[in-house]
Amino acid sequence: MRVSRGLGAVLLAFAVWLGPAAAMAATPGLFADVGRGEWTLDDPVWKAIDVETYTPAACAAKSCPLVIVIHGAGRNAANSRNYWIEAADRYGVLIAAPRFDKTRFPGRLFQQGAVRGQPDRSKWTFGVVERLFDAARAAGRASGTSYRLFGHSAGGQFVHRMALLMPEARFSRAVVANAGYYTRPLDAAAAGGFAYPYSLGGTPATGATLRAALGKQVTVMLGARDTNPEHRELNRSVGAEEQGATRFARGQHFMADIRAVAARLGVTSQWREITVPGVAHQQDRMARAAAPELLGP
Repeated sequence: MRVSRGLGAVLLAFAVWLGPAAAMAATPGLFADVGRGEWTLDDPVWKAIDVETYTPAACAAKSCPLVIVIHGAGRNAANSRNYWIEAADRYGVLIAAPRFDKTRFPGRLFQQGAVRGQPDRSKWTFGVVERLFDAARAAGRASGTSYRLFGHSAGGQFVHRMALLMPEARFSRAVVANAGYYTRPLDAAAAGGFAYPYSLGGTPATGATLRAALGKQVTVMLGARDTNPEHRELNRSVGAEEQGATRFARGQHFMADIRAVAARLGVTSQWREITVPGVAHQQDRMARAAAPELLGP
């Protein structure tokens, strides 16, 4: 049964008021029975968040693992969802891609997570991902106690910052693909005076949270040909340029930081770096490369 986005939002709000058991019974429209769908998450902080979804035939009559996909600066959640359809069919997983529209979510509120100047962690936009997972579980669609997370370009910025600053998030694996620039796992002084979003300076991060973050399974994937220093969407701020001239160079610089910080803290980092040959700033090809990393054994 299909439920319209507006009606689905009303049903979810009513279900949340009644409690989790009612939510499971009252939100059948979160995912289409089979195929592409769309739904609106009635988020308690950010209100209506449109979500593009996909249900493979294998998940039509049962709950399945959930993959949450974060779009790039173009805010095209439908395309981001579509790039994962082949993997969803192959691995038997649900896909959900929330849309952070440009009007309500400029860069500070999207890829930077609304962290700067916001001590109330519940208002960080990273929380939308966690609440989307809660809604999918309450509807009886998402199985297990964790989800998988993927972000490309600006979405990669979102995902790695979420991993660094919210290590308690319930993703079991995350892939950060072709991020434009990074939050270095250092304080501002160690990062040349650059505070957040270029470093953890000015955030609530501590040694303990950084240790926990390094224990998460995160893969930073870099397109070997994402090396255009004049790319029209490349951030050219001073803080970003300090990390390198291209996305590829910045990703390598960031992972060198990760390894150095792990050694300093005396922990084994679970963050991995993978170079994808022949791929530039191409979300579709990076998604294909990421699928076995995110969903394989």
